[in-house]
Amino acid sequence: MRQLVAVGLSLSVLAVISYHAKASKSAGSASELTNVTLARAPSLGPLTARAPMARRARVGTTSEPPVAAAAPVPRAAEPARALQLDRAVLRDGRYELDLGRHRRALLTLEPSVQAAAEKLLRQTRAPRSAAIVMAMDGKILALAGRRTESPTGGKDGTADASLATEIWAPSASIFKLVTATALVRAGVSPSKRVCFHGGVRSVMESNLADSPRDNRCEDLSFAVAHSQNAIIAKLAHQHLSAMDLTLTARDLGVAGELSDDNGLARATGTLELPADKGVELAKAAAGFRGARLSVLGGAMLATTLANRGIETTPTVVAAVLDGTAVRAAGPPRKRRVIEAKVASAVADMMVGTCREGSAAKAFRSKENSLPREIQVAGKTGTISGAEPFPMEYSWFVGFAPADAPKVAVAVLVGNTDNWWLKGHTVARELLEAALAPARR
Repeated sequence: MRQLVAVGLSLSVLAVISYHAKASKSAGSASELTNVTLARAPSLGPLTARAPMARRARVGTTSEPPVAAAAPVPRAAEPARALQLDRAVLRDGRYELDLGRHRRALLTLEPSVQAAAEKLLRQTRAPRSAAIVMAMDGKILALAGRRTESPTGGKDGTADASLATEIWAPSASIFKLVTATALVRAGVSPSKRVCFHGGVRSVMESNLADSPRDNRCEDLSFAVAHSQNAIIAKLAHQHLSAMDLTLTARDLGVAGELSDDNGLARATGTLELPADKGVELAKAAAGFRGARLSVLGGAMLATTLANRGIETTPTVVAAVLDGTAVRAAGPPRKRRVIEAKVASAVADMMVGTCREGSAAKAFRSKENSLPREIQVAGKTGTISGAEPFPMEYSWFVGFAPADAPKVAVAVLVGNTDNWWLKGHTVARELLEAALAPARR
């Protein structure tokens, strides 16, 4: 695996790495693990630097008190140094990095899951692809990316894990999870039925109001599971403003930044919404415009919903060994960002995606080797783009088991007309690897 870059770490891990990094020199040679930047978390949050804001109580959504604004996080005693993990090796079943002077950093990557991720991305033959597998406590079990020089993809490719942490694609229908969360917050029940027409591949102004053309009625749960654009667009038009969507996106971590001490910013997601209600805002709510997302941001989103509204800071360093002493990472930073009942309602809607919705074919096929009793909660997304060359972006974010989550997964494949695998198939096989008997 090459160029594992820009992964946010909890402050406790950063303090350890910062202390031990003074004598460590960066090297430029290629190896299995390169270019990992361990950046100090900003003062406004552990991973996404979202400005503190008071979150309004949503009438009719939950009996819990309003979700509190994020408290400022104290800065570390000294800046964390950027480390080039170009000498990380797999030793005794763990990835580790020699820091010099008898010091080594142990990484959280699980070798069998990491190997599965790299193998599956090679099998996509896509010009761009990336995947992350994350445990519920924020430990990154696999982080991989792959690119080809040819815009049409192919067997010959280069590992590039920066594709898992950088934003290079629209979020597509993954943004429907943000909209669904905002709708439930606004008091819309998952069983709220909406009559609609069209909405299979587009959103039009005629979809926003009741019409004689409405020939079918389904609910919000159906819309999430089947990625039904007209239902999402109409409900968003009726109940949400651009501010509602923006606040919820920030709460879920899909519109925030990670800043390092050099002022360089890496966003987990970006969001640009039209201020006024209308068809353009409805299109954004359905995932057609305005939102972009990194695979890391997708993994955070899935983990937060799986944890019923608790955001956990992703970590990639488990401990630092100093001679015979072990300096382990502290407990993961956790905070509630979404009301538990709201997050649970959205997580429950995601189960339909893999049971009868847009990913059912992959998760109900004979190739699916997950035990039948394991249900997967997920969301697909598909959209076309033209930069840097024409690609169809195929997303999947989700977690399993749905009733007792252990791992979350985020996959993004930038396919061309000749595609081999889509995001939900890669995700299914990654979940199989992560939930294998040896790991359970």
